[in-house]
Amino acid sequence: MPKMELILIRHGETDWNRERFFRGREDVALNANGIAMADLTAEALKGKVFDAIYSSPLKRAMVTATRIAMPHQIDVRAKWDFIDVDYGVWTGMKEDEVKAKWGRDYDRWQKNPARVRFLRGESMKKAWKRVNSGLREIMFLHGTGSVVIVSHRIPIKMMTAYLLDEKPRDIVKIKHDPCAISVFELEERRPRPVVLNDSGHLAMLGLGQAPDF
Repeated sequence: MPKMELILIRHGETDWNRERFFRGREDVALNANGIAMADLTAEALKGKVFDAIYSSPLKRAMVTATRIAMPHQIDVRAKWDFIDVDYGVWTGMKEDEVKAKWGRDYDRWQKNPARVRFLRGESMKKAWKRVNSGLREIMFLHGTGSVVIVSHRIPIKMMTAYLLDEKPRDIVKIKHDPCAISVFELEERRPRPVVLNDSGHLAMLGLGQAPDF
């Protein structure tokens, strides 16, 4: 029976990740660590044959995807469905600032993010529908072969939860580090996790355990 391999990768580190700013739709660039992460991820995956590589259109994801694609001489396909969540008024704010100013909303974000709607931004319900509609489209379009998706922390968590048959609220249980790799094998579109949040290929950078941010 033909199988499909789906590889989910979060983009590399940015200064805003490290300093705990909410990024959202701000087009933040990878920092030096992020570039190194992308290159090590490319090295870890260079032995595979990719049918397609999709990415969020934001440059931190597109640069990560492009560096992963280089050994394969394959073009990256930008897909808006995989863009980061629009955090609205939280965008560009540090986590501590959000806690201080929007304490009740931040507490809900930590405990049950599926119920959050960001002021002047996106609801998590809408984001879940957007991200996983894009994921299903790719699953139906390809069906076989190896496909890579490069996206952001929350969209990757949403895809992972969907593939694990979890609910939107369950993204709080999922961790996906910068440039970590998750692999699912799909047979007749039924997903089976092979690897989740594997960042072993980044060990030589000596960055330690990444915070979930």
